[in-house]
Amino acid sequence: MSSRPKSSTGLVDAANGQPVFVHADTGKHYVRKAGWPHFWGRALDALVVMVASGILMAVLNSLVQNLALGSLSLALLSSNGLFVAALAAIWFLVVFAYGMVAGTAGSLGDAAAGMRSVRIADGTTSGAWLGGWRAVCWSFAPLYYVVVFASALGGGGGDTFEAKFTAVDLRSGLSEGAAPVRDPRAAAAERAAADEHDQLPRLYGNPNARG
Repeated sequence: MSSRPKSSTGLVDAANGQPVFVHADTGKHYVRKAGWPHFWGRALDALVVMVASGILMAVLNSLVQNLALGSLSLALLSSNGLFVAALAAIWFLVVFAYGMVAGTAGSLGDAAAGMRSVRIADGTTSGAWLGGWRAVCWSFAPLYYVVVFASALGGGGGDTFEAKFTAVDLRSGLSEGAAPVRDPRAAAAERAAADEHDQLPRLYGNPNARG
């Protein structure tokens, strides 16, 4: 079964007018967090990770330079490769830990933008383990942020390279309990089609019609 968003509901959110999608496995409706709010939320996540990693790396460097770690400080000072590996380990642990939090309780970017990353199929979050690895994969792919930026320009809200997750808008009318409404554009198109049909020759159901 495809996990891509289904846009055939013909409904829009009563508060913001965004299209309403449906989780295929549960039948529950949702609204995606799209455009710039989604982009700035993910930018905040990247900033948090960079700041936290930078602080811990600076602390490690200070401890090493002051020989506060004893023989470990000497080992790190004598081997550039070992020191770089220690910095890489800090980066990995920060990214993975942040991803674990994001996959369970949500990230700071999620909170600021009013969104949550969930599976398109059933609306569930990734969980701690998968959330950690997803965060690590994002950090290895600078192109991800280019994709998010392009998505913001186009009003999209995809939340990863794979078509399994999306960012759900927690501030939409639907999330706050308001029922979705019929898409005015879809309703207008149906009325136009009905009017066009009514203007056609009434050949069907007429026993005297020839053709």
